[in-house]
Amino acid sequence: MASPDDELQSWFSGLPFKLKRELAGKLKEQADELADAIRAEAPVVSGRLRDSVKVRRRRNELELEVIAGGPSTSKEIRKGAGVDYDYALAIEYGTAERPAEPFFYNTARERMPEIRENIEQAVADVLDKA
Repeated sequence: MASPDDELQSWFSGLPFKLKRELAGKLKEQADELADAIRAEAPVVSGRLRDSVKVRRRRNELELEVIAGGPSTSKEIRKGAGVDYDYALAIEYGTAERPAEPFFYNTARERMPEIRENIEQAVADVLDKA
């Protein structure tokens, strides 16, 4: 039995190129808008956390993810420890010494209903043209 993602990708593959490009563009717009909102909420000290927020394409044209953190926000726990941690997580969730400053998931949850609605409308628009 095919997964819903496989079924969606199969449906997408069957669309004319122009409609594929239109739908992929609408999805990218939504991901970019979410990334911009998360950047706006990220606490800024050096700007690395804010600048680490990116939209990344996953395995196909319909899978995009908004990410934050990574190599630019990772540093050694203690000098000489040889163990890194990503301070994007420490900021989002807090630590024993620092309260949480949620910027990522709260923003994503707040915007998710509008994003879903916009994506559903984009799919409906493409279906009307197919």
